[in-house]
Amino acid sequence: MDTKSQAEHLEDTAQNTLENFHETSEEIQNRLGEFWETSKERAASCARATDQAIRENPWQAVGIALGVGLLFGLLLSSRSGRNTDED
Repeated sequence: MDTKSQAEHLEDTAQNTLENFHETSEEIQNRLGEFWETSKERAASCARATDQAIRENPWQAVGIALGVGLLFGLLLSSRSGRNTDED
């Protein structure tokens, strides 16, 4: 191959690669858009179910929140206690 045909071949290859890249990026954008919509719908559904469960069992929800808060508090206080012992 001479230099001119090599340059043409390289240009064609670059053009094909660029076209493939654009097609792939469009497909990825479409899939991400679908994923986003599905995720929003699922999150809204979970929020509605959580709201309904809390309204049906308010004291149980308060108890669970209290327990989770207590657990986090204990974990954080034990970690901060370890850091001061090491110094």
